[in-house]
Amino acid sequence: MKMFKNVIPTIVVICFSFQTVFSQELSREDRKAIKNKEQEIRVNEEMLLSGVEGLERIKSRLTKDKSKNRITKEEVIRKETIIRNVEARLSKLDKKIKAQKEELISFKKSLNVKVAELKEVESVGTETVATPVSEVKTDSDLEKREEELKAAREKLEKEIKASEEAYKKQLEALRKKNEKLTQLDSQLKAEKKEIEDKISKEKRMKIMEVEDDISVNEEMLISGRQGLKKKKDQLEAAKKEGALTAEDIQRKEAIISRVEKRLNKLENEIKVKKEKLNKLKTA
Repeated sequence: MKMFKNVIPTIVVICFSFQTVFSQELSREDRKAIKNKEQEIRVNEEMLLSGVEGLERIKSRLTKDKSKNRITKEEVIRKETIIRNVEARLSKLDKKIKAQKEELISFKKSLNVKVAELKEVESVGTETVATPVSEVKTDSDLEKREEELKAAREKLEKEIKASEEAYKKQLEALRKKNEKLTQLDSQLKAEKKEIEDKISKEKRMKIMEVEDDISVNEEMLISGRQGLKKKKDQLEAAKKEGALTAEDIQRKEAIISRVEKRLNKLENEIKVKKEKLNKLKTA
């Protein structure tokens, strides 16, 4: 938008060169129409001046922010887009002003109103306002951007590939670690089962030992009870027949008493072992 380079001084000159000589024959409506058109032009010129000044401030701040790295790439892109949009609007407004001036001149001429020639003369010594210039995209610019895009894509592809390879390596390491943990878990379960089996086996053996011990003692008790009863019967028969002396009877009764005590003791031992067996089975 090179048109904005001298827009401020030019507009100032135009504003003061816009001279109108009203004919006495002009109607009130025509005079009002001319006045309205001139006022509309001046308003748009003021808007254009304000827009150019505002745009310069935006560009100046953006340049400072970029030089001091105080703005992200996303913000730079956003603000550059805003600048381009403002440039487009100002360009449109500038064209509108020129068209309005041409329309006003034609309108005045149609009413035979004398008008001064409109010349866009740059005032000497007037400060020139730096205005935004739209970038013209050349083939070299396009090629450069394409090369930058290609380089960025290649870099991105490399980063993606490196990330995928790193992920695969990490996944493989985790898989191996999981295998080791699974093996360790299986080993621990096997050892636990072995211990449990060993305990169970020892327990079964202990139960069997107690059961066998009880069975033997019970057999001994039964046999002892039977033998004791037989001896008592024989002693009673011998007493009736008078075949034994008092000394023999006393000796045999002492033996019977001792056997009976032993059998009673054995019976108590069987009871204790049965209680032990019940505890082993319920443990």
